[in-house]
Amino acid sequence: MAKRVKVKDSEKLDDNNVKYVIELLESDKPITKKEACGILRISYNTTRLGNIIAGYKERAETEARLRAKNRGKSATDGEVVRAIEEYLNGDAISEIAKYMYRSSSFIKGIIKKFNVPVRSSNSDYFSPELLPDSVLSEDFELGELVWSARYNNTATISKQQEEPHPIHGNCYRIWVNGKDCKFAYQPWYELGKLEHLQNLGVKLNGKGSFPN
Repeated sequence: MAKRVKVKDSEKLDDNNVKYVIELLESDKPITKKEACGILRISYNTTRLGNIIAGYKERAETEARLRAKNRGKSATDGEVVRAIEEYLNGDAISEIAKYMYRSSSFIKGIIKKFNVPVRSSNSDYFSPELLPDSVLSEDFELGELVWSARYNNTATISKQQEEPHPIHGNCYRIWVNGKDCKFAYQPWYELGKLEHLQNLGVKLNGKGSFPN
């Protein structure tokens, strides 16, 4: 087993960069170990460089072996729940696939099959992602955990406006969960039901946790 390598903030030891250095070291015209250390932003130390490379290769071999073992197998209930939880908590699909030893298309398939609200990089505050009809509702309960399309995050219903808006219909005050927590107002069609996911066993952060 390769020796564990501690990483300083100034060092660039992410997998992509380490892989790039290995390719340069093993090319027809290889770079020097000193140059490799420079690319990784570490002090010149051949022993540490060797440990970094060995650690990467060991992880890559383990990942390839476990991915091959999972290939062709259907998602287990545990995998479904974990993929949905991590996705709604903000993890990228590529990262979820990596630590679950599955492909990105496999994770996307779970998101689509179970009607998980999509967190799109193309949407923003002024043009939120359209939610599927299956998660839409004009009525929500106080304290209900929902998906906010405008904020790409879970939110908690804290209040319904007394009178429906003449254009937008029912509007709700929500408490946006996560690191940027705050109160906001949204119409019903920008909020998605999450009960169907909770019935699968998915545990979502923030239910009922908002100030008065």
